[in-house]
Amino acid sequence: MIDLGIIGGTGFYRFFEDVESLTVETPYGEPSAPVTVCTWAGRRIGFLPRHGMHHQYAPHQVPYPANVAALKQLGARQILGFNVVGSLSAHVAKGHFLLLDQFIDMTWARNATIFTGLSGAHADLAEPYCARLRRLAIAALADTGEVVHPKATALVINGPRFQTKAESRLFNSWGADVINMTQSSEATVARELEMCYVNLSYCTDYGVIAEDIAPASGDAPVRHIDVVSEFQANIGRVEPMIRRTVEALTDGPDCPCRTALDGCWLDTEAGATRR
Repeated sequence: MIDLGIIGGTGFYRFFEDVESLTVETPYGEPSAPVTVCTWAGRRIGFLPRHGMHHQYAPHQVPYPANVAALKQLGARQILGFNVVGSLSAHVAKGHFLLLDQFIDMTWARNATIFTGLSGAHADLAEPYCARLRRLAIAALADTGEVVHPKATALVINGPRFQTKAESRLFNSWGADVINMTQSSEATVARELEMCYVNLSYCTDYGVIAEDIAPASGDAPVRHIDVVSEFQANIGRVEPMIRRTVEALTDGPDCPCRTALDGCWLDTEAGATRR
């Protein structure tokens, strides 16, 4: 029914017309919301707001396995995850776009795997984002006139609280470029379900260390209301970037993501059965 899934925020609904809303049951429970199915940017897509239609799921409560599985059950084998992020580095400014290629996972005690028993697998996440989709997205956004970082490392905190200044300074010293609360969980589940996954992020703020990385900005420590306001004020820049990315993400049936669990199963018979 769909050939591409998008997971993002509720502001995406303004992009879509002639939509169909589908309730999907998965082996991992209910997703954050019904899947909005429509034709957009020349593709048949399914959209899910990761935090729910009314932002009722905090980052540590998002049903990540159900969200990704719902899109797969509707036919998608690849997903574009869109995020807003805060900067941790002087070279990433508010208003920049990023195509993440790595993350550092600092989350804990959340539902971020489809494996709970002995028939699970140790998914390889050395390269957590689909290299094929990343190449397509980089090429698609190369001449937009926007600043697009083709590589970036996200530090993923558990939330829902924002980080302390000491934490941000530590994460900066580790080489992290931006901070976020959802990316590691979503990308991990996509790999476990052998789906191609790529991320496009938009930087809305300088986090809590604006005084260190952008002292001229005058920004105060980040508040959620400021993040939302910054994103909404720039939706006219964000929409064409997402559209160009969606148009570029062609299918790749032979992509290594589709067999990512080969050799990773704890129980080889169980792994063969799942296929």
